[in-house]
Amino acid sequence: MFWGVLSVLLVTSGASSEAVETQPEGLFVNQIVIDPKDSKTLYAVTVFSIGLLKSTDGGKNWTQIHQGLKSLSFTQIVIDPADSNHLYLADGCSGLYTSRNGGRTWVEMNDGLQNTEIGKLVLDAAEAGSAYAATTRGVYKAEDGGKRWLPFNQGDTFTNGFDFLGLIALPTHPTTLYLASKLGLYTRQVGDAGWISTGESFAGKQISALAYDSRNQRLYAAVFRRGVLETLHEGGLFASEDGGKHWTRLGEGLEQDWIRAILIDPSDPKTIYVGTSNRGVIKSGDAGKSWKETNIGIESRDIRSLVMDPHDSKMLYAGSYGRWIFQSRNAGATWSPLPIGPHQTSAQILVSLNQEDEIVRSNSKTKVTPPAAFKKCNTCHGWTDPLINMAPHGLWMVPVNRRDWGSAVKRMSADAGLTPDEEKSITDFLQAYSARAAK
Repeated sequence: MFWGVLSVLLVTSGASSEAVETQPEGLFVNQIVIDPKDSKTLYAVTVFSIGLLKSTDGGKNWTQIHQGLKSLSFTQIVIDPADSNHLYLADGCSGLYTSRNGGRTWVEMNDGLQNTEIGKLVLDAAEAGSAYAATTRGVYKAEDGGKRWLPFNQGDTFTNGFDFLGLIALPTHPTTLYLASKLGLYTRQVGDAGWISTGESFAGKQISALAYDSRNQRLYAAVFRRGVLETLHEGGLFASEDGGKHWTRLGEGLEQDWIRAILIDPSDPKTIYVGTSNRGVIKSGDAGKSWKETNIGIESRDIRSLVMDPHDSKMLYAGSYGRWIFQSRNAGATWSPLPIGPHQTSAQILVSLNQEDEIVRSNSKTKVTPPAAFKKCNTCHGWTDPLINMAPHGLWMVPVNRRDWGSAVKRMSADAGLTPDEEKSITDFLQAYSARAAK
């Protein structure tokens, strides 16, 4: 698996920065989030690099916040609009974590989540406590803040990876969701029987990013061009004002770009920014009629995240793939790199994780005896539960959440070299163990 191979494990927490490092290589920022109640509080979500970081001074200093986390490969963080200390963290290999104290400590919330690889996570603005997770095998819904997940993927036969996987929830009554995929754009209202295509406009096309302008009730979708030469004209940025039934291309010049992020200025919807994987940040000041690159000071042209200070539309942050974060104080005219704190190597992290797990096992009053064949599973991956994690070199951590383990074990069987009898023994063990652990 893409995320499983590249993710790195972590158990350390609270490593604050003193001497800072600027523009480091290999720091892949998947997302930047600003606390809506405090613009100086920032979160940086990274994949296969240094995990989750937090700044409380506008990005001058950063701290790793990992107490309770078992991964360095995250996809998204969401702040509860009713409580800024309540955070949801989507992981590319070990599911969902939540924090009630601004990220100081984290707990797993994975019961019922059949696939623990989460690509996108959104909260339901119309239904408090509800959340939706788009995984590589469909969408799941939590109605109690993530304590228990239920399938919400009826009709979904098109999600099979993290590329071109997007999910947004419109604040309608009932909530309307849009799901991006490699095969087009799909929609579903809460209460509907399943996902349906938005129509022929994007049928069979790869949707690389979604955004919604609530002020003007306008939906945006970025389409990735197909082929090398013959279909380049199909790409670009499109807008819909009727819920996706009809779409209009926004100007010319973006047909060949891989748009990863769309940012609309809420104070001036004519100002639109897109982050691309080939030309960095591109800006329009006339509602998309014309576009211009705005990358002075950015040393990466692969931008995966764009965010605007909710209290200052001139303050922007751009997360890059490989060169950390850049800040603009003048609406993108120029950019400056932000400093980062120190971080551990993967080898150091693995040693620390193994030591912590061994301490937990030694001090635990509960002794766990998995079937002998269970060791074969540890050759493929590790476990977030230290009582059964015996993988000293595992780069992919699986939570022992309460779910039907039959299909998961069968899916892992070939790589682990399991016989049918071993499959059954491991499935039975995980079913019983996860049920006890969830109580």
